[in-house]
Amino acid sequence: MTNKFGIYIHIPFCTTICPYCNFNVYPQKIAQYDVLANCLLSELEKNLTYFGNKELASIHFGGGTPSLLPIKYMEKILTMILKNSIASHDCEITIEINPYEYEMQDVDSLYDLGFNRFSIGIQSFDDVKLKYLGRDSSRRSNILFAEKISNSKIKNINFDLIFGIQDETLDTWERDIKFVSNFDINHVSTYFLTIEESTPFWNKKLRGEIIDFSEDLYIKMVESTINILRKNKIYRYEISNFCRESFESKHNMTYWSNGSYLGIGPGAYSSYVDIENKIYQRWTNPRSPKAYFNFLNENSVSEDKVLNSFDTREYVKDSFMMGLRLTNGINIKQLKKIREFSLNQGTLDELNDEDLILSNLSNIKLTQKGFNIADYIIFKLIESINFKVA
Repeated sequence: MTNKFGIYIHIPFCTTICPYCNFNVYPQKIAQYDVLANCLLSELEKNLTYFGNKELASIHFGGGTPSLLPIKYMEKILTMILKNSIASHDCEITIEINPYEYEMQDVDSLYDLGFNRFSIGIQSFDDVKLKYLGRDSSRRSNILFAEKISNSKIKNINFDLIFGIQDETLDTWERDIKFVSNFDINHVSTYFLTIEESTPFWNKKLRGEIIDFSEDLYIKMVESTINILRKNKIYRYEISNFCRESFESKHNMTYWSNGSYLGIGPGAYSSYVDIENKIYQRWTNPRSPKAYFNFLNENSVSEDKVLNSFDTREYVKDSFMMGLRLTNGINIKQLKKIREFSLNQGTLDELNDEDLILSNLSNIKLTQKGFNIADYIIFKLIESINFKVA
């Protein structure tokens, strides 16, 4: 609940689309980077002034594959942002990168532009697993890429890893996690493979080619992840994210803390929160590049914000939904200053007795056991909220 905000720039194109991906992505063959860049710049020009009273904490180029955007456009975008906002002295500027040399811009050039954090979609160091996931890389190429990046001028590096694929064992996952210690990185994101609708993996599941993953094995993998990374002084701070001290992702912390962020690009979400003046607003861009281009040409984005206002009850519920993902949990006292509420004591007692949460008058957080069934607990707590009549 700070007076800071982040900016997310969505680049929706990929050279190949992974069979598990349900993000808002499109084949690179339809990419019009010049048109996209002009729209991104136009949207920034219209919206940055709206966040003018807030300090900029992070800029995140995501996708899709943002490293495919020609570097001249990255420079224009960063120049506009930094000229028209108040950036903190330690503003985090991140770009997501696949470990593919043919997609990679010159690392030193990215550093010179101002990027100070890389998030690398390694996914695995196992050839069988990489093939299953449809990745265009191998154990060997991932190692070479990881060595190159970890030896670059960028010192704030994240590796994304996926676990829970068909027939994966605890041993193979532990080998992946242990291998991370070979590289000089400060952040690791571990994502359990979920089978989403409208993906090739979903169709395979419908045909019976993918079966539900063992819950017991999932729990063992999570516990092993926590223990292995802890030995390397990389600690869990969110359900799926681990870092060394002070290397939390500022971009993601803005979301989990239910703060303000400006989303730029096709399908991007934005949120504006001004607690002092009781302003809570959200808006979403059209998903497809074509619809987004047309929208930018035909509308002033700023005119649509008020139509998407939401009230303090929604804000509190969303704060539970996102904040309980963090190991530190949520500050109940702060939320009650926004909207007075109480929680069903029976629900709290039940969850405390089952060692699923730790709670007191000022804080609620999930235990390690609770994180294993986080969605269930978060839903149960939100259902137990009783708001005082305004």
